[in-house]
Amino acid sequence: MQVVSVEEGLQLVESPFIDSEYRVEVESVPIGQAYGRVLGTTALAQMNYPPFRKSAMDGIAIRYTPDTRTYRIVDTIGAGEVFQGQLALGEGIQIMTGAMVPSTADTVVVKEALTWIQESEVTVPSRIEVGQHIILEGEDIQIGQELLPAGTVLEAEQVGILAGQGYSEVSVYRKPRVIVLTTGREVQDPTEPLREGHIYNSNRYLLEGTLHTLGVDVVGVAHLSDAPGTVDDNIVTVQHMLDTLGPVDMIISTGGVSVGDYDTMPELYERLGANTLYRRLHMRPGAASFGGIIATEGHITWCMGLSGNPTAAMNQFYLLVLPVLERLSGRAVMTSWIECHLGEVVDRKYPLDRYYQGHIRYEAGSCWAYPNLGMTSGGLKSLAVANGLIKIPGNSDRLEIGTLVKVLPFTR
Repeated sequence: MQVVSVEEGLQLVESPFIDSEYRVEVESVPIGQAYGRVLGTTALAQMNYPPFRKSAMDGIAIRYTPDTRTYRIVDTIGAGEVFQGQLALGEGIQIMTGAMVPSTADTVVVKEALTWIQESEVTVPSRIEVGQHIILEGEDIQIGQELLPAGTVLEAEQVGILAGQGYSEVSVYRKPRVIVLTTGREVQDPTEPLREGHIYNSNRYLLEGTLHTLGVDVVGVAHLSDAPGTVDDNIVTVQHMLDTLGPVDMIISTGGVSVGDYDTMPELYERLGANTLYRRLHMRPGAASFGGIIATEGHITWCMGLSGNPTAAMNQFYLLVLPVLERLSGRAVMTSWIECHLGEVVDRKYPLDRYYQGHIRYEAGSCWAYPNLGMTSGGLKSLAVANGLIKIPGNSDRLEIGTLVKVLPFTR
């Protein structure tokens, strides 16, 4: 049985990216559908911004001459309007914030500094700086300038920049396409009355919800029986999904990966053509696991078999599945470990690394991590309040409050 550390397992599942720079395809989407997507190519400025000289203030735009204090106002324009005439010496126009400054004007005087003599005649202050209160063309962005590098996650601010540059469509990485499988005869959907000896299928909704938050397309969901003699039927079911829902970038399953008589998911994956990378992890909770890759005709499908216990499964998800999904999404910056101060004493010595779900928060300018020390691999309650994973290295002696520990924030 291939037993590896979490770090070794991560290297194995990420190897296609390192060896061949594997990525999913790039596609073009309307600008209004780009939120949360990852930019597929570097975005360059298509025009100067602002695209013309514009007034930074309400006031008058004038053709300034040092010996002139009184100007005749010949027109009024607002934002979006264009003055069509030519300003002679001693002439100006009323102008609103954001309006285009006429080519024959070189200075804007703010409204509050003006003294009106009559409706079309105004006196300006004695001290004026030529060019004041004018935002120059291209002052913010110049045509051809790099706006956003490939790999940028497009949130509202980034989409706004692209829209402001006239991008009606955006090149983004295709969303990773994932199949979610759950297993177990004792597992049933919450839409049904709970039968004796059964539990509800929380894993399906944990995974589907987390994947949705990450911007992943869940293209298929199935629940497989672990009854004796059902492996062949399960293989047919999953193969049919792969054939009809393709391309599928990843299969994520929960349960069936330990060493019991009913733990047949490793066999299923291998018979589907997966090259096994590992069968167990040096960690708690979440040792029971499977990692493999199906490589066919230039396409790769990751097979990630997680524990059937919800807490253990989500530990494995954030440690090993999330990094692959982020790479498949084309992200340039991925979720990374940070250091936080331990908020509670940990006095439990284990030979293996332990990963506690817990609450991460900032107090007095420092990051503090509060592990759920009562967490069990099959528990559900801690998942509702946890926002990070706290690593306690194997064979650690008593760790006092304030000890620096590694923390992996959850993406949510």
